[in-house]
Amino acid sequence: MTVLCSIFILGIIFLLTDYCVYRIVFYLPQKKRPDFHNVPESNLYKAHREKMLECVKDMEQSPYEEITIQSKDGYLLYGRLYHVKKDAPLMIFFHGYHGTFAWDGYGCYKICKENDINILMVDERAHGKSDSNVITFGLKERYDCKLWTEYAVKRFGENVEIFLAGVSMGAASVLMATELGLVPNVKGIVADCGFTSPQDIIKENIKQMKLPVKPVYVLVKIGAYLFGHFDLVEASSYQAVKGLNIPVLFIHGEQDSVVPVSMNHALYEACNGKKSRIIIEGADHANSALTDYGAYKKAVLEFLREC
Repeated sequence: MTVLCSIFILGIIFLLTDYCVYRIVFYLPQKKRPDFHNVPESNLYKAHREKMLECVKDMEQSPYEEITIQSKDGYLLYGRLYHVKKDAPLMIFFHGYHGTFAWDGYGCYKICKENDINILMVDERAHGKSDSNVITFGLKERYDCKLWTEYAVKRFGENVEIFLAGVSMGAASVLMATELGLVPNVKGIVADCGFTSPQDIIKENIKQMKLPVKPVYVLVKIGAYLFGHFDLVEASSYQAVKGLNIPVLFIHGEQDSVVPVSMNHALYEACNGKKSRIIIEGADHANSALTDYGAYKKAVLEFLREC
């Protein structure tokens, strides 16, 4: 009886610990979501804060339409449509983990506005105004991406040209969505600082936190499966690009402190489709456009024209 009690208590301790890990990694309730109007003074954004605040102000003053769709699993998803020109191409933008469309979308928003390209900026699930409290590192977000492309065709017609763009988790979501069979209107993908797989980026961040990778990752993986009902290895950007038939522009900051630039190299080498790449010198995670907007804009516009 004592042995059984000990096993039971250890089991309860394990489940409680695992649930806490799950909440830390994957859970983002509405009250803890960042307000994009308040750009943080962190090391990542400190040097670019004024530019970001100017862009946020412009986003608020420019006409936009609020759009909602329902996800495959029943959540209401939110987006902002900046419609600048009739019959123009449409870019659909996806931000990163714990990010916002306003911060991560600085480069794409400016490029689209300056070049008469319509842009739909999405609040990914568990971010901004969108429902759900669980982030899945692109595994469920990829299905949302597919739905947004289908919405775009219904809204703008069968001839609309669509470009998908994403930063960090947003880039991974877009790349993984290509395995689901996207509408043929998708002409190209801009993948900025995307990671090779949910598994890889979680292990990388555990390592950066100087924690034991294997045992902590096991806790994270089990927590995702038990409490979030998803498997961290069910899809990956690395596998997706191997069968890609849509042109991709891979972008990465040379000094990325979150998603190592080696992941960009791995994705670029694995991609069997039409591809191009730019590494922005001196740029940290998700701020390549902020660091060198001129180079970023030139690469993106050249890519869009080629597509």
